[in-house]
Amino acid sequence: MLKSKFYMAIATLALLILLSGSYIYSKNFNSSLRIPILMYHHISENPNVWSDSTVSPEKFREDMLYLKALGYEAIHFKDFLDYQEKGSPLPENPIFITFDDGYLSNYEYAYPILKELNLKATISVIGWSRGRSHHLDNYTKIIDHFSWEQAKEMYDSGIIDIQHHTYDLHSPGDTVRFGRIFNRMPQEEQKAYREKLLADTILLKDLIEEHVGNEVNVFVYPFGVFNRISEEVLKDLGFKVTITTLNGISDLSKGLFLLNRINMPHYISSPDLMAKITEMQGRRVDIPFRDVDEAELRIEKLEELLKNNS
Repeated sequence: MLKSKFYMAIATLALLILLSGSYIYSKNFNSSLRIPILMYHHISENPNVWSDSTVSPEKFREDMLYLKALGYEAIHFKDFLDYQEKGSPLPENPIFITFDDGYLSNYEYAYPILKELNLKATISVIGWSRGRSHHLDNYTKIIDHFSWEQAKEMYDSGIIDIQHHTYDLHSPGDTVRFGRIFNRMPQEEQKAYREKLLADTILLKDLIEEHVGNEVNVFVYPFGVFNRISEEVLKDLGFKVTITTLNGISDLSKGLFLLNRINMPHYISSPDLMAKITEMQGRRVDIPFRDVDEAELRIEKLEELLKNNS
């Protein structure tokens, strides 16, 4: 009888340890390499343009404060490549922060916030629009884009990495206002299409490496458009990462091509976005101040929380 009770106690203890370990693993979830990649574009103080792809400075700051409060550490793709190729360590809860296009607002708003909070981000730029506020016709207005000098300043800080979003193939295909279309046109021969991708990709890769000084091996597909030929071309050119706009979290242990991302729109609150990210990733964590309705008050509480924990 005593022997039976002894073995039952051992079994119960083992189960408790197992459940405890499972909780810890789920809470600090980096072993599976399901690392979230967050997607941003433009930041503006104008509420009339807040949308899927444009957020306010305050909204971006709140998102970043939440990442810190939840124990995330932002990394560059080169950090992950170093982990994969050299065995360099990853932080306990890594995350990628990405921006597409290279708007001046990234330099004016995002960069100072990221630098203050010591969070890394990757900005994938359109080549022809560096430092421009008008299209190449010098008449049609576009959203201001940061310059090569500003790109280098951000890169030299160690906070921002600059990567590839095509030189002049960033077009939805319905107009030519924004440049040429990335995808293969209906009457475009396969050879001509390959040559178009090669020329455009090599041009911007060389420009980034010349003006900024970093290695360009990450390609972000414009409008998420990709195909078999584009993947072949990019792999042949030595790119190690390709990124889409498909929603979700990719398991990086299965490869670094055609990675999914999580869009970060203005109209979904920061705590709700954090709940989405952690649930998709499999982390069981409480989202602090989720019951606080006002974003301004949540920001104050997050700043106080981080200050107390520093």
